Amino acid sequence: MQLSTTKARLRARRRLAAMAAAFAMAGTAAFAVAPATSSASGLIKVAIVPKLLGLPVFEANVKGAREVAGKLGIALKYTAPATASAEGQVSIFNSLIAQHYNVITLSADDPTVPAPVLEKAMKAGIQVVSFDSDVLPAARNFFVQDTAYNTIAQGVINATEKFTGPKADIAIMSSTPDATIQLAWIAAMKSYIKTKFPHLNIVTIGYGQSNQATSLTQAEDIIHSYSNVKAILPIDGAAVVGTAQAVAALHEAGKIGVFGIGDPLPNRTYFANGSLQALFLWNEVNQGKLVMLVAKLAYEHKIHAGSTFSGAPVGLPGTFSVAAAASKITGATRNTIIFSKPLEFTKANYKNFDF
Repeated sequence: MQLSTTKARLRARRRLAAMAAAFAMAGTAAFAVAPATSSASGLIKVAIVPKLLGLPVFEANVKGAREVAGKLGIALKYTAPATASAEGQVSIFNSLIAQHYNVITLSADDPTVPAPVLEKAMKAGIQVVSFDSDVLPAARNFFVQDTAYNTIAQGVINATEKFTGPKADIAIMSSTPDATIQLAWIAAMKSYIKTKFPHLNIVTIGYGQSNQATSLTQAEDIIHSYSNVKAILPIDGAAVVGTAQAVAALHEAGKIGVFGIGDPLPNRTYFANGSLQALFLWNEVNQGKLVMLVAKLAYEHKIHAGSTFSGAPVGLPGTFSVAAAASKITGATRNTIIFSKPLEFTKANYKNFDF
């Protein structure tokens, strides 16, 4: 009888130990980061997170992304801060990690601030694809670069020099001092000026904070402060509009040239009234399509440094290459995909484009 009771107690203790171990394992699992999985429908969960909502450049990217998401098997979420904010993007990225997204695509407001949270996403099995404005390379899997930095810089400066002549004071209008791609463009412009047009003098750089009203004020300040300035180069979407408005308001259209980087559609008024001479960009709608294709291929682990792939699945001609090494000339770093050569929009052709 006593032996039977002892055995029963031992069996009970073993059951309790097994239950405790099970609860311990469950508790551990509750605090672990779950791996990224596709949605219940089998679609790839992809988020597109530009710098802010409402900017025409990004709206065009999203338009292209939406056009191809379905055919690529992607469930697409579009979200961004209401105003340009690296901290706002970080909050969104944390939310997307918690929702177990498969791919996060983003245009970074700052190269370093979101890096830790994006590295966290990558450790959780989420692919990170930057576009337009890059983050630190260690914080993303791939970067879709708009165009080679040297070619767009050369386009803007060549057009400017034709207007001003080889000896003139010029200014630049950017968004913020930390905007990755704009810093790269400015560096490429300075390098090209130094070797090709050494008597073009950049007198100042204004920062419009990706806000049209702030850009207008900054451009007006440049015109008032530098009476000899012959051209202003806005390289941010809001800065283009603000600069053209300033030139028109101060009756300087045709006297001060405006040559920038931006979309033609929001600037039709300024092409028409002569306060804007030329813009350089790429097809933003098609770039959004490429971002989605890269997101799908990254999720499926079908691209890597040194590989090539066709744009046919999203209707883009030719093939694209994934950079295996950095290039000082183009600005590409490892795992960068350059989207296209820049397009030039002028008074003669701006009506042909609807982005």
